[in-house]
Amino acid sequence: MPEWPDLYVLRSRIARAAAGRRVARVRVHDPLVLRATRPLDEALTGRSLADVVHRGRFLVFAFDDGTRLVVNPMLSGLFDLVPPATKMRATTAFALTFEGDLDLRYRDDTRMGKVYLLPAGADDSAVPHYAEQGAEAGALAWSADEFAARAKRTRRELRNLLMDDRFVAGIGNAYADEILWAARLHPKRRVASLDEGELDRLRGALHATLERAAESVEAELPPELGVKVRTHLSVRGRAGEPCPRCGARIVRTRHGLDETYLCPRCQPPPKGQLR
Repeated sequence: MPEWPDLYVLRSRIARAAAGRRVARVRVHDPLVLRATRPLDEALTGRSLADVVHRGRFLVFAFDDGTRLVVNPMLSGLFDLVPPATKMRATTAFALTFEGDLDLRYRDDTRMGKVYLLPAGADDSAVPHYAEQGAEAGALAWSADEFAARAKRTRRELRNLLMDDRFVAGIGNAYADEILWAARLHPKRRVASLDEGELDRLRGALHATLERAAESVEAELPPELGVKVRTHLSVRGRAGEPCPRCGARIVRTRHGLDETYLCPRCQPPPKGQLR
């Protein structure tokens, strides 16, 4: 799924390309993803895009009359920035054509994403899980003591903690694996089992991993957008390959309903856990 580094870069790219432009045309090809009380073309045609906001796993498109389009891409939602004459992909849900010959398109192969149309003045609570999000994962200002105190309020396993948007917003499967590998911590370790040094290592790994990832995504994402950049990942999707740090083979395990990637040597399991 698109995670914090992906959406951070997308926000900047889309804002640079489309902010200040007027919507000349709206095309809806798959209304299944839309959560709206009025037609999208009626609400957005003629409106200017005032800003694009990134919040956790959401992108928010704010228009000049106060209308907002809030997108949760979920598992497979992607954006394209292309000329309007470009052939439409079969999985495109909708396209906004801006003055100046530019299309912003949203597509979703699994149709799991959600797009909410909020009228001016609508409360954020109209979007499920939006208002409950915690601090931005890639922009944490917490000190080491504050990070440790907040983490210790839960007895959760580390991977579940990182993916809880109420703790920090924007981390999914891929970057949870990357952060824990960087911190040399097993995903099933519980917060209560970590000492002060390990908690600080986790905090540092979170900052460094997301910062490096945003730089890599910015460098590798094409002007047309439309892809998830994952070539920079150290363990995610690399089962059977050597660990970049120690050379042991990366393994893939199940963590609830999700697949987890880790190094069995760098990330030793807690007592009683085989892997």
